[in-house]
Amino acid sequence: MGRKRILTKEEILKETGVLLRKEGIHGVHFKKLSTELQVSRSTLYEYFKNKEDLILSYMRNMMEEMTLQIESIPETDPPNKKLYSLLFIFLDHAETHHIDQMIRELQSSDHTLALFYRTKIHEDLMGTYDQMLNWIDDAKNTGIWKKDIESEMVADLIFHSILFPTRHKFGVKEMTDQLFRMIEYGVKNE
Repeated sequence: MGRKRILTKEEILKETGVLLRKEGIHGVHFKKLSTELQVSRSTLYEYFKNKEDLILSYMRNMMEEMTLQIESIPETDPPNKKLYSLLFIFLDHAETHHIDQMIRELQSSDHTLALFYRTKIHEDLMGTYDQMLNWIDDAKNTGIWKKDIESEMVADLIFHSILFPTRHKFGVKEMTDQLFRMIEYGVKNE
């Protein structure tokens, strides 16, 4: 009799993310996941009661990770450096924009839990958006950025950068560098 493979919840969530990015929410199945992780399906049921529980846990984990990274941006950094760091984090966690759609697609028996996560994620994102507006206003008030640019427009550009398909072509670092240069300096050749 073979020994049972020791598996962590983090390994399961990581592989879930790989499957979600590759095949979408409908491509995530315990059978496929167990094959990828080389464990039995019953092992996955030790951690998650069903597919919906797994995907909601994945989304919650991803949002918690992103929130921790945002909270770790040094308060002593100048506001434009904080905004660069935030843009990088957004692009690095670009699949977060699919979370709302994923929650809607889940045919969860626990609609209350799905609604809770959707509400919590929205609150977290709106809190991040407000923090971003504060940093943009700080950049304008300290003279780093021009005052005649609408803060919400800059915030929306940063916030919605996760929708740009070229992210996959250039990679997160290059995309962050180019977008931030456009935000700070424009595209005009002076």
